[in-house]
Amino acid sequence: MKYYGHLRRHDSIQRRILEGKIDGRRGRGRRRQTWLGNIQETYQMKMCEVCETALDRRRWRTVTAHLGDGMAPS
Repeated sequence: MKYYGHLRRHDSIQRRILEGKIDGRRGRGRRRQTWLGNIQETYQMKMCEVCETALDRRRWRTVTAHLGDGMAPS
């Protein structure tokens, strides 16, 4: 989770890959879980809120501080 905050604050190839879309048709079957989807589900926040929070280092550290103890903010 801390790595996501790092990626959001820096303009890099990793950030572009993470946020990029692939052209073409979607595959058949169940949709795959995504890392961003897991972050969104864990913190019960909308994606825009997660992105804004990750840009502010202090807020992101506060949010990720309780990840391991099951007390993620709601």
